[in-house]
Amino acid sequence: MNRIAPVTCVCLVTIIVLGCLFVFFHKQIVRTLQPAVEQIHDWKFGWLIPIAMFFVISFPPLFGHEILAILCGLVWGARVGFAITAAGTFIGEVANFYTFKHFCQARGDKLQKDSIMCAALCKVVRERGFKVALVARYSAIPGHLTTAIFSVCGMGIVAFMLAAVLSLPKQFITVYIGVMLESDPNSSAASTGRSIGDVIGAITLLVTFAAMWYINKAVNKVKPQVIQERQKSRSVPPHTKRRLTAHDFTLQLP
Repeated sequence: MNRIAPVTCVCLVTIIVLGCLFVFFHKQIVRTLQPAVEQIHDWKFGWLIPIAMFFVISFPPLFGHEILAILCGLVWGARVGFAITAAGTFIGEVANFYTFKHFCQARGDKLQKDSIMCAALCKVVRERGFKVALVARYSAIPGHLTTAIFSVCGMGIVAFMLAAVLSLPKQFITVYIGVMLESDPNSSAASTGRSIGDVIGAITLLVTFAAMWYINKAVNKVKPQVIQERQKSRSVPPHTKRRLTAHDFTLQLP
């Protein structure tokens, strides 16, 4: 554990630094990449390349969805840009979901066994899967990170896909910001775009706090039940015990 902790800290610091760089310099980054993306736009099947890029960066700890979505809006326009962003995001998130489900499930089961908080969170995800997924995907929490968590917690693929589709309008806002970048900085359209960006940022921040409050409240509510189930499990004779996994639970859609 002592050897793992420094690596984890370095990764977290790196992600935070890169995230801050994106927040403060995203316009410069987009303008730098714009010529290359415009060349891709002129290719016959160039639209497949950003879809493939969305697919790749859907796996944590990679990131860059916002920059790529802005570029799609800037180069392909609102309708085509959103279609590319939606397709790439959805395909990548589903692939991310199944990857963690099949390759990281054992790790998830161990965390549930060792931590009451993790077990309570997984119970909330299984029982309120769709609501939790939808609220989390509209927050500022990176979608591909929540996808990995939902997967190992035992969320059903149907609930996840439904939440992923219903949260796609959030991607349209990012694409539209790219469309507005093409406008004259002093024009009314550019001013409207900046206002929309500020409003969406404020709303996203509020939704993020609401999502954290909702999930934390749900976790605290089921925690006593998880503790009680563990106490009952300890009272069962050893030869009759069987380790529970995420597959022993059935998702109940609201």
